[in-house]
Amino acid sequence: MELLPTAFLIDSLSVYKNLRNDPVVSGLYNCVLKLYTTASANDQLSAVQAYTSMCHALYESEYNGNLADYLFDLVLYDVNVFTNACARGEYEKLSQEIKSAAATDLEALCKLSLVTDSQIKAAFKKKFIHMPELIDILPSYSISHRQYAAGSEWGENIETISRFYQENGTGMYAKYKAFLYDSERGILPVHNTDPIRISDLKQYEVQRQKIIDNTLGFLEGHPYNNVLLYGDRGTGKSSTVKALLNEYGDQKLRMIEISKRCLSDLDKLIQEVQHIPLKFILFIDDLTFNENDDNFGILKAALEGSLSTRPDNVAIYATTNRRHLIKETFSAREGNEVHRADTIDENLSLSDRFGLMVTFTKPNKDGFLAIVRQLAADRGLEIDEQKLTSGAERFALAKGGRTPRLAKQYIDHLEARMKLNLEIL
Repeated sequence: MELLPTAFLIDSLSVYKNLRNDPVVSGLYNCVLKLYTTASANDQLSAVQAYTSMCHALYESEYNGNLADYLFDLVLYDVNVFTNACARGEYEKLSQEIKSAAATDLEALCKLSLVTDSQIKAAFKKKFIHMPELIDILPSYSISHRQYAAGSEWGENIETISRFYQENGTGMYAKYKAFLYDSERGILPVHNTDPIRISDLKQYEVQRQKIIDNTLGFLEGHPYNNVLLYGDRGTGKSSTVKALLNEYGDQKLRMIEISKRCLSDLDKLIQEVQHIPLKFILFIDDLTFNENDDNFGILKAALEGSLSTRPDNVAIYATTNRRHLIKETFSAREGNEVHRADTIDENLSLSDRFGLMVTFTKPNKDGFLAIVRQLAADRGLEIDEQKLTSGAERFALAKGGRTPRLAKQYIDHLEARMKLNLEIL
């Protein structure tokens, strides 16, 4: 396309108007605007600065200087009236005016994705007629399209794009599946998540199946429970929860980890996600409370629903190593029976609000060695079984226990030594 209409196309955006604030889009806009609407040398130099700023933003992105894929990425993850309606499955309910405006914007953005660095440099050469060799050394970018079919018009594929929003949601919730909650910065996406799958976790099949069944009920809109995973350290409680996301993330499951220190914001967090057409597990790892901890009551109210109805797209999954969620101080243990009874009642009042409580205990020797054998088989380690198990026992003895975590650590240790051709201890 011609370079001159580029600024007009950006100005014409209505439904996808937010994209005008993107550094690449605004850089392209300012570059073209200053090239064609001003004559002063300073403004022409500003056009160069706008162009290099655009290239810098492209290089810093995950698309490494690819304008076409970068712009298509903006389209897929924008949040606006059109994308939100599609995410709710309400594409057909949208007015024709909004559909038409969205299609027009998509066509405009598709045309922008075809603007080449050669076109921009040619325009610079017309302005800087005495320094063509300097224009040639300006940075370049690509417009090769890898995210969509070659020759396809985005506006003509509006229904296909609408289905993407319906299946994946919008904004960062479409792009990422795991998040952390921070009291000051809010919900933050996790770029590199633990890739663990259910199949990577050995033994404890009965416990995991209960959690899987509950999660599937949650995803399919059936009755479900909040879940408390209780048991010894290193038995795979947290790994089980994280593996759920890798198994069911493509079924609209998202996970937000919230630390105990941020529980005062739990109600605020629930309100923030309750109208998003996705399913959210709020994950609290290693849950315990001190006596008179305000967060105890906050969590209890959230589990109960307090005065408001619990949203059907939010579930709370927590892990704990403690049989009693409230830590008793020495003075409390020395106190009277009434106080101890109250503490026990408080523990039960919170535990009871987790409709599903699943217990993970340390495996015995045979169970531990079974995990070791399964992990070794998964890794394809060719080693004498007697050597494998005796080494595992020595490793467990040195570490002071037998857990699935220690079994994995042993196999990691063993595999590394085998690949380095070192003696197996």
